[in-house]
Amino acid sequence: MAWFASRSPVCALPQPIFWLRALASAILLLWLMPTSFAIAQSNQQSATPEKGPSSVRGTVLNRLTHEPIARALVYSQDQQYATMTDSIGHFEFKFLPRKPEPAQNLKAATNAGAIGPQNIPSSPYFLPTEFLARKPGFLQDPGTPYDARTGSDSPALTIYLDPESLIIGHVSIPGLEGYLRFDLQLYRRDISGGREHWNSVRAVTTWTDGEFRFFDLAAGTYKLVTEEQLDRDPLTAIPGGQLFGYPPVFFPGVSDFAAAGAIQLAAGATFQANVSPARRQYYPVKIPVANPALGQLTNIRVYPLGHPGPGYSLGYDSAEQLIQGSLPDGSYTLQAETQGQPGSAGILNFSVRGAPLDGPAFNLIPNASLLVNVREEFESAQSVFVEGTSETSPGSSNIEAIRQVNLQVILTPIEEFGLSRARSSEPIQGTRDHAVIIQNVSPGRYRVEINSGVGYAASALSGGTDVLHEPLIVGMGGAASALQVTLRDDGASVDGTVENEPSEDPRPPQSHGSRPSCYIYFLPVAGSSAQFRQSNSNSEGTFSHWQLPPGSYLVLAFDRAQNDLEYSNTETVHKLESKGQVIHVEPGDKVHLHLTVVPGSNPR
Repeated sequence: MAWFASRSPVCALPQPIFWLRALASAILLLWLMPTSFAIAQSNQQSATPEKGPSSVRGTVLNRLTHEPIARALVYSQDQQYATMTDSIGHFEFKFLPRKPEPAQNLKAATNAGAIGPQNIPSSPYFLPTEFLARKPGFLQDPGTPYDARTGSDSPALTIYLDPESLIIGHVSIPGLEGYLRFDLQLYRRDISGGREHWNSVRAVTTWTDGEFRFFDLAAGTYKLVTEEQLDRDPLTAIPGGQLFGYPPVFFPGVSDFAAAGAIQLAAGATFQANVSPARRQYYPVKIPVANPALGQLTNIRVYPLGHPGPGYSLGYDSAEQLIQGSLPDGSYTLQAETQGQPGSAGILNFSVRGAPLDGPAFNLIPNASLLVNVREEFESAQSVFVEGTSETSPGSSNIEAIRQVNLQVILTPIEEFGLSRARSSEPIQGTRDHAVIIQNVSPGRYRVEINSGVGYAASALSGGTDVLHEPLIVGMGGAASALQVTLRDDGASVDGTVENEPSEDPRPPQSHGSRPSCYIYFLPVAGSSAQFRQSNSNSEGTFSHWQLPPGSYLVLAFDRAQNDLEYSNTETVHKLESKGQVIHVEPGDKVHLHLTVVPGSNPR
């Protein structure tokens, strides 16, 4: 039960006792630390003396086991109401009616700005619109808010929390327990742009006994690595003598990222991962930079030759213009890149063979720009290039010509652990050529994405290579053939209806406010010239999509966004074929579809 408060967040109380309210606020702030939470949304209504009190009641459950969660904090997002679940996971809020404020007060608050949690607490016309739940040991729920109908006759609300998963283990160094502490990095397999990526999600340091613990993890696939560690034991180290250290080890005990074991972590599971680094001789490495970029930050990455990945490190001494550090015996690749405009980059392969290494010299080559020539084959009179004018400064009488381009060409690096960065095209001012430019492109392999405000990219070629479906390779100094892009506006149009099926997911579909009812995905079928597209259905269950590039597609409907849809994987698309419809479209085609929402979309 909770009382309406005008200013400060309070926990549910049977009567407005000031000191208890202050104590409850402190408890709430403690619980609002970044632990797990789920969101529940209610309709915005008014509570008046004529209607009597409204209420929200419900239960907080473990999504994995459906067991009730006791002593979970449930509170409104505006932090005006809060309560704890009882021993069987139940909670309840009751909103007592209050005398309405004068109409001019509400009007003044509205004129002051958009009505939100910061300016509605004292108004009896608004009740909380969102409720959240938290409990240590459970994750934040990234899904859709749950509906809760305020009012004494509302059904019980069920909020689900996902239990956290753990990776625990021990870094074992016989005879050195309690002395060396190792840093560990955890990487998670994620899907971005329809492709697999490994992202660093957490770093921890072992305790003095070698134990470590990664907590608050979601179910997924992970890889674990220890960072290299020099042995600085004062009892064994000899000043000026041989250096020793521990090269990185990837669980379960391999030396490179690609060969590392994938840790399949289920929801609420605990995985034991033990590693044992081996002590090896380390040798000083000094590599002079022949043409340093003064005043620019320099990023450096070093890894075993042919095996990109994390774990090893070298530093840059700007005063000495040296890349230096220490490494064990082996062959390595060194990559360096400077930030700024224009940036520069370099790559060097070298070996350490049982002795200190001095040289060879490292050269940084300025990044170049990539020209994108655009050919418009539009049936309409439209163009992505718009010429206009603009004031040189606010209120100035000086007018300058500007060019606006309704086209964006994006380069995304393919290498997981390279230094290449994503780049996007820019208009070329002072010219009427149908072209854009991508500046400061460092060497590497890239995926090319083309977004056009008119039509679609029918082709994109670089030296004869179809870079819409093959990687764009950029050499040192940005060496690559200019992109030749052809735009057309004769794409196919697809419309249709979406029918929902009962879902085992206890959460309601996404239909709050302006959110789409369903997400429609057009996945390219293997061997086709199709390009990935997505659309949304409206609240009536209909959808339409224009300018769909020619090709074969698997069309699917989901009731919530599929952020981990690996549509570039042929096997993944093949497994989904029974859940959607396969279509083939040619320029100018018009297709009507009837789709059924994939049952249990994005089950949690």
